[in-house]
Amino acid sequence: MKKRYRSLLIVALIFYVLSSMRDLFIEPISFVLNVPPQDIWQYISAIWGLAATLLIAQFVNQELIHRYLASWLKTKVPELIGTIASGIVLMLGLCLILSFIFGKNISALVAAFAGSAALLIFALQGFILALFTGISLNLEKNFKVGDRIRVGSAEGDVVRITWRHTVIYTPARETIYIPNVTLLNTPIANLDQTDTSGRCCVRVVIDYDVSVETAERILTAAALSAHEVKHARPPFVAALEMTPNGVKYGVYVFILNHRDATMTDHAVIKSILESMRKAGINVAFVKHGNIDGMLPTKISNHASDLFYLVQQVKIFRNFTQQQCERISQLLIARRISANTVLLQFGENRHSLFIVGEGVLKRATMGKDDKFREERLISTEFFGRRSLFACLPCGATVFAESDSLIFEFTREALQTLLREDPSLLNSFARNLAMLSVNRNYFETEGVEPDSDVTEYLVNQYHGQIRANYEVQAISLSQLGSARES
Repeated sequence: MKKRYRSLLIVALIFYVLSSMRDLFIEPISFVLNVPPQDIWQYISAIWGLAATLLIAQFVNQELIHRYLASWLKTKVPELIGTIASGIVLMLGLCLILSFIFGKNISALVAAFAGSAALLIFALQGFILALFTGISLNLEKNFKVGDRIRVGSAEGDVVRITWRHTVIYTPARETIYIPNVTLLNTPIANLDQTDTSGRCCVRVVIDYDVSVETAERILTAAALSAHEVKHARPPFVAALEMTPNGVKYGVYVFILNHRDATMTDHAVIKSILESMRKAGINVAFVKHGNIDGMLPTKISNHASDLFYLVQQVKIFRNFTQQQCERISQLLIARRISANTVLLQFGENRHSLFIVGEGVLKRATMGKDDKFREERLISTEFFGRRSLFACLPCGATVFAESDSLIFEFTREALQTLLREDPSLLNSFARNLAMLSVNRNYFETEGVEPDSDVTEYLVNQYHGQIRANYEVQAISLSQLGSARES
């Protein structure tokens, strides 16, 4: 039993027992104080009645309102509700004490309490209206926490229902507090109590040179092959409008859950662009926000995308355009699904891996013999020790999301060095820079110590020559060639 309950209960019991001991307690006290016994009994009874009233008020406030009622309604009850309930209990207790113990006429007191209650209700009419609206929302269960609802122009997931507000979290990552009073006169659409399927439409303008049948076939195949889209029924393509720059098509995709609409649009657009790129079809875009000003634009092909990716990878920095193009031709694309382990710690796989799309995690063993995880995103790479030093993998790498990885194998490096031996020195210098300072390329104006750098360049130069047995240009020869 809580301490405050125990104290009030002890006080109430003591004075109740004393009020019943007329001969053993009240009469002696009356004689000593020279006060009528009836007055002594009234005061003692009033004290135990007040203690009992306080005990009941505490129980109503803490247990009935904030515990049982909140548990039943599955929401937090405002403190004001418990305070009002406690006040009502105290008012009733005082009226009973004055009427039954002291024999007073409480008509005037009841009228005063009624007037005060009327004033309080008038002052709190907005709160009371919101309160009863909150009660009805919790009892009727029109929607519950976790449901996706639409109230006016606002749509989101219900995260909390209080006595005054309904809180929703929108797909735009906004938290909106909607007053419950507003919900009385506003239509509410519970998107999770009806059919949760939805329709997505992606619009694209294609040149008139492409026949409608060809466009329909390509767009339908792209919608069907969109990655991880759950179709409720087959998609269809419709020609919507003839614009000055081409035919506007609508690609309609029907999905099982409307919540997947954003990811569905992303997947379908990605698949459409890939399909059109392979087919060599032009697409149009809106220029300066004017729909009538759509101009045809050629979508860049996969080769150019990969070339730009290679140029951004640190290990290939300062390589010529021809060298980057050759490297992009030697890369092997690998698509891996989420939670797939790409490399195991200690595995002998002598390749360099470049992240093209998605997010990977690399777990390495630190000096404290504990694994440490780091995320890898596009243009970042791993496995340089395995490729250039031919050592076992020093980390475990797995995909955190669906990813596109490009592998630069030992055979590809041998081919590259055989075709252009001068790249040995470029690789050695870039590896040395990475070893001296991993942030060297991002820190403008910061140069590592030249002696340390040259030592590492020579070390990596010899290491690569020993592992790949290529007849490389020496550093002195390379310097002479550059001067000439």
